[in-house]
Amino acid sequence: NYPFWFPFFTELGFSVELSARSTKTIYEKGMETIPSESVCYPGKIAHGHIVDLVEKGVDVIFYPCLTHEQKEQEDADNHFNCPIVISYPEVIKNNVGQLQAANIKFLYPFLPFNHKERLTERLIEELVELDVDASEVRRAVDKAWDELAHYKSDMRKKGEETLAYLERHSLKGIVLAGRPYHLDPEINHGIPDIINDLGMAVLTEDSVAHLGEVVRPLRVVDQWAYHSRLYAAASFVAGQKNLELVQLNSFGCGLDAVTTDQVEEILHARSKMYTCLKIDEVNNLGSAKIRLRSLQAAMVERDKQGHEPTGPQPGYKRRIFTRNMKKDHTVIVPQMAPIHFRFVEQALNLSGYNVVICPAMDKEAVEEGLKYVNNDACYPAIIVVGQLLKALNSGQYDPDHTTVVMSQTGGGCRATNYIGFLRKALKDAGFPQVPVLSLSIQNFEKNPGFKITLPLLHRAMVALVYGDLLMKCLYRVRPYEKVPGSANELYEKWATICEESMGSHSPRKFKDNIINIVEEFDAFETVEESKPKVGLVGEILVKYHPTANNDVVSLVEAEGAEAVVPELVDFFLYSLLGFDFKYRYLAGSRLEKMACNVVIEVMELYRRTYRAALATSKRFSPPKFIREVAKNASKVISLGHQTGEGWFLTGEMVELIESGVKNIVCMQPFACLPNHVVGKGMLRGLKKVYPDSNIIPIDYDPGASEVNQLNRIKLMLSSAFAET
Repeated sequence: NYPFWFPFFTELGFSVELSARSTKTIYEKGMETIPSESVCYPGKIAHGHIVDLVEKGVDVIFYPCLTHEQKEQEDADNHFNCPIVISYPEVIKNNVGQLQAANIKFLYPFLPFNHKERLTERLIEELVELDVDASEVRRAVDKAWDELAHYKSDMRKKGEETLAYLERHSLKGIVLAGRPYHLDPEINHGIPDIINDLGMAVLTEDSVAHLGEVVRPLRVVDQWAYHSRLYAAASFVAGQKNLELVQLNSFGCGLDAVTTDQVEEILHARSKMYTCLKIDEVNNLGSAKIRLRSLQAAMVERDKQGHEPTGPQPGYKRRIFTRNMKKDHTVIVPQMAPIHFRFVEQALNLSGYNVVICPAMDKEAVEEGLKYVNNDACYPAIIVVGQLLKALNSGQYDPDHTTVVMSQTGGGCRATNYIGFLRKALKDAGFPQVPVLSLSIQNFEKNPGFKITLPLLHRAMVALVYGDLLMKCLYRVRPYEKVPGSANELYEKWATICEESMGSHSPRKFKDNIINIVEEFDAFETVEESKPKVGLVGEILVKYHPTANNDVVSLVEAEGAEAVVPELVDFFLYSLLGFDFKYRYLAGSRLEKMACNVVIEVMELYRRTYRAALATSKRFSPPKFIREVAKNASKVISLGHQTGEGWFLTGEMVELIESGVKNIVCMQPFACLPNHVVGKGMLRGLKKVYPDSNIIPIDYDPGASEVNQLNRIKLMLSSAFAET
């Protein structure tokens, strides 16, 4: 978006200063400030560019957080930016100490770049501190908006000119597809020059995307703006005899686990080749040169054979969960939080579905997932898909009368696209007939056999409250039980009672169960002993799923500490509260904000007795209200960060620390994009505000060493025991 920002600030009378051209030296300047080693190279090198600007002595650095781009493909499902692009300025703010040392004004506002009027209003607000007049901002936005449109038009014209030149001279071309930062020679390592040296033209995806018509629906959710352009470019190349597509993929780019498979499918559907080159900070292009020469040789050979692209294929046709299927299909749901999901299973079955929840501990499911899911996908995707495929392969279920469930968040995280991973895996594993039932508040996909009714919502809320309460009570007393196994016995007793009461709509029964659970766990016989408390936070599935986190609760307890796990309900409250920020600072709807606030109030009604019982108990404390969690999180991070766990993860750590739990394990899947920011990226910022905190980030994935994880947790615990 430089063609927008340069004329914008120039029109306002500022001198625009760029950091130096990317080099290894630039990268090394910021290396010490990078909090996450597994973030992509474009993210890492941003640190060096900021340090370079500091060294140049600029007065102001402007690095906005942009959740959305302008929508270029009208039929796309959404137009998010990548979570790293959205949120990385906050990582810079919390980790590049040179900014504070040089007393540079660092502006990193959340801006609605997809909405001109709101963008203008927000820029007027943000630039007040630079003494810029509102009328000047409006004039500058008008000019810059037009300039960006002209730039895009020029790119498209140049693409068309190049295509015409190739046609006239019978030449070949390569559409080198990626994201804008892949144009940086330091990041692409000169791959465009290698292609030119082979006698082929290089076109960027944005120069030809307007010529492509994507056959929809795609298998995946088309949710990211740059990838919408990528799919359109691939669709164009698929029909051209003299063009091929090469996709650049940065190591650690989790989104490309989605896009690479989809682009390959678009090209293969019309008998075209697909080439993907992985790149990172290491400048070793031997294999890239070999693959590009091989691609060129294949193009020549295809010409000799008179190969022509085949005709376009129809869009992806999903199987719909019908009303008849509700009667005779077994519905398999992947496990996420065993304590909670036993009640969720009951809630769904009482609503007329034949639901089976996958087992809590299942290492074999991981191996099953690795067979069928792109191995660059995040660990939760591999686990949930693996669970479902293992169940289908077990022989217990008739595939012709089985449906599988996958949730969709609807945000900028790739969790929205787990459903695409699952559909590909089902086809590859030989189960194309199995419907996938999407669960989402936004109701992305229509399935006549599944309705979110008020009785179902009521039971689901009751299930989550029961789960949160029993988890809190069990983890609080089990490390101190006088009689081994007695805490689990009390938990099982009450879990059974709660399950049996799920069919009742009686508020009195619900309240009585909550009060009695707290009273019995309050009176539970324990030994008088002081143990360090360890907070467990992180990505939602890794936090709650014992297979994903290698049963970290048992590990913490076995090492002589007490595990403290925040409530699951609060994650949903965080998701709803986010609409306040979207309305105030982005282009969100007032109606959506009001509706979400009403839902928050309704959900808190279900927790009224829960809070009261905990508040009057001897052993337990009620959770903070979500607005208080948000207020505390904002000491460290903006509430605009809403991909994945977003600001809520940072808020949970703040809540734990302020409640006396200073020892925290922050768990994330390896290369989890949001957690590069809100997890690892915020640890320095948290340490500044809470110097006594003892936080250890742990990565989880199929290849992670359990011994390494264990040693790091033990190291954290040794500090915890020293303070006890």
